[in-house]
Amino acid sequence: MYAISLTSIPPRFARIGPVLSALLAQRPAPVAVYLCLPRSYRRFPGPVTPPALPSGVELLWSGADLGPAGKALISARHLRGQVDRLIYCDDDWLYPPGWAAALLADAGDGVASTGQGFSVKRLTRQSHAKPGFTDIAQGFSGVCIDPAWLSGAEMEPPEAAWPVDDIWLSGQLARHGVAVQEVAQARASIRPAFQDRYALQNAHIAGQNRHEANMACIEALTQRYGLWPAASRTARAARP
Repeated sequence: MYAISLTSIPPRFARIGPVLSALLAQRPAPVAVYLCLPRSYRRFPGPVTPPALPSGVELLWSGADLGPAGKALISARHLRGQVDRLIYCDDDWLYPPGWAAALLADAGDGVASTGQGFSVKRLTRQSHAKPGFTDIAQGFSGVCIDPAWLSGAEMEPPEAAWPVDDIWLSGQLARHGVAVQEVAQARASIRPAFQDRYALQNAHIAGQNRHEANMACIEALTQRYGLWPAASRTARAARP
């Protein structure tokens, strides 16, 4: 038994319908799809009027704006102990009917699955991933977890990690000993639902571009938990 969750932002509410429909069409079907929204947004001032939701999609409110990590953290708290697996994903991609099944097939005890990931070596940090596994699970491709892994209050991102959900959430998994398995089949057939100017990949938040935000987040994880320290000069020179 599994559920799917995602978050969104007001400029995308009018375009999210096909994404929700694609999630509802997964086989096996999820017990529910959750749209997780804050009562107010940091980036978009004003009252929040949620979009119309199709049958099978439930709205989960959060008192705090957890940023993009809210797609996982809000639902994980709600679902802990209720479902075996939670798949979280993005609001601007379309997922074919077999996408969830591929992720579910490769998730297991102590193993999260993702359609696409990357090594922290890309950010000149030390990776401790076992052979065949990766460090960072990328939410756009889907991430399958046990909701208990991300259900603690301490999971909320600090200021430095607020814009960088993939690294922050993967860090929480890593510090609890959860390995991340890439599932190429889950990534192969997903496609963008639309393009707009709100993608975090291209955003400047608090004066930082994406790379600067990534580095600030991973440094926060290193300082707080000892995860992924900076690579030595020798290791950096040998990095592919």
